[in-house]
Amino acid sequence: MKSFILFLMFISLFLFSCSGKSGNENGTDETNDETVVDIPDEEIEDEAGEEICDIDQTGDEDAEEFQFDIQRVYDDVAWLAHDDRTGRLPGTKGNDDAVEYVRQLFEELDLLPIGDDNTFLQLFEFDMWEIKGSPEVSLGGNSLDYGQGFQVFRYSGSGEIEAEIVFAGHGMTVPPFDPEEYPGCILPSTGYDDFADIDVEGKIALVVRRGPKGLVSIHNNCPANDVCVETPCLWNFGYKVKNAALNGAKGVIVVNSYHESGAFPSGMTVGREYFSENIPSVFILTEEVEKIIPDLKGWTEKIDDLLVPQSTLTGVNGTINLDAGINEISSHNVIGVLPGKDPELAEEVIVIGAHLDHLGTDPETGEIYNGADDNASGTAVMMELARAFVLGGHENARTVVFAGWNAEELGLIGSCHYVENPLLPISKTVAAYSIDMVGQGGGYGLMMYGGNLPDNEWLASVMIGYGEELDLNYEVLPANPLDASDHVCFYYEGVPAVLLSTIGVHAHYHTPLDTIDIINKGDLSAAVWLSWAGIYPIAMGIEDKYIGSEIIYPQSLINLTQPVDARKKNVRGIIY
Repeated sequence: MKSFILFLMFISLFLFSCSGKSGNENGTDETNDETVVDIPDEEIEDEAGEEICDIDQTGDEDAEEFQFDIQRVYDDVAWLAHDDRTGRLPGTKGNDDAVEYVRQLFEELDLLPIGDDNTFLQLFEFDMWEIKGSPEVSLGGNSLDYGQGFQVFRYSGSGEIEAEIVFAGHGMTVPPFDPEEYPGCILPSTGYDDFADIDVEGKIALVVRRGPKGLVSIHNNCPANDVCVETPCLWNFGYKVKNAALNGAKGVIVVNSYHESGAFPSGMTVGREYFSENIPSVFILTEEVEKIIPDLKGWTEKIDDLLVPQSTLTGVNGTINLDAGINEISSHNVIGVLPGKDPELAEEVIVIGAHLDHLGTDPETGEIYNGADDNASGTAVMMELARAFVLGGHENARTVVFAGWNAEELGLIGSCHYVENPLLPISKTVAAYSIDMVGQGGGYGLMMYGGNLPDNEWLASVMIGYGEELDLNYEVLPANPLDASDHVCFYYEGVPAVLLSTIGVHAHYHTPLDTIDIINKGDLSAAVWLSWAGIYPIAMGIEDKYIGSEIIYPQSLINLTQPVDARKKNVRGIIY
């Protein structure tokens, strides 16, 4: 509340006067005091040449002309994704340096600090899971290579286990149900339980990803037992692990469904809500399991055919040795505010966010996950938009919040912390953007994930309409929602919120190959210009020109349309 009162006082002042100061082109001040990050002289190769784009000036006639500089954006990506940042994992110096890099720019732009103790930082604490030592897995006496034959689920528990492997189907328990209450559930109304007729006490449960026939309708429409934290859950990795533990298993192996590709799934996590301290859980490639348990495919196909569990002993022993645990971590969001200048619209807020964290280093190999595309690229674009609003002299009507979110990769922790502890009222927030993975693709344009939801369609209309007015030769594709970035908690709370990501294949997602070498300046340019096209009219209060009607404000969405639980179901992504 104190921050909001101070903010209102600043709004009053800004309605009468506004000043800004420019920093150097790299967004850092190397002559500042000891709080400045020591930025090493890093050679950045410019293979694509330099692209500088004019922005039409609509504000203070005395303000210097501002130009989008795609080389500067590229340089920001290169700095954030440099090896010296060691993958920007929260709790590390590399992450702290990235926070400071963004903070310095906000200070140089003279944005308003509304964070802790009137700084640009918002502190939050959380539990972070990490592997200690080298995991070991063997099947039938044959050792598997970590990272090649098997992977460890985030939020796996610890254990040293040698026990028989028991095939436990899809690891699901569906209690008896009334078909009229669950009309979309195709499983027998008498129930379905992969653990009903098999003893997994003290053993390793082998379960198959997803569910019978690969039908998401089972996941969405069938009831689950009390292990389920929040429906739908039957396909969730965490649910399967916890359900196996409930039935006495001491470890869990998950393999891919035969309805999916054989590769490791992205974002594999048990989830904090399903964490079991003494239950190690790993994902093993199907081909490795079939070498030792050749009947795996036949059992799985029989489940598909009959919709009846086929759980059985395998007669094969396995070992899992895994030391993993949870530590308490302190981290920061970086928040800078450009107050609105219109007496009627200044209290309304637009949030432009990008997560600055990434995955750190591989504990086994030491390889760095630099995260150039994910998400140094989005952070750099957010920084360039901040420069454009301030240095371009634009008299924004609404207040604009620029945010470098943290701990996104660990579960959207920083952005959701802001929503739960807002520095400006969520009820006054009219739009929120997550700019995430905009450095690779084909230079074609942006996907607006969630842009086809009724609450969000107007955001797509603005971006498309103003983009056409600017004669931008890029595509805007409204798409089905994903729950994989920092817009999500805003949307849950009733804010129109979308994820912006470049069109095309992000081939190096969550791999050590996501380095500056794969960044495409054409994609950075598309992201800068289309983000500007979507955000500028709303910031200026002229969005009606492109949507033909007034904004549906967040409080109306909460009270008059969907409850939060229903909105959560709208943005379910790949969580299993």
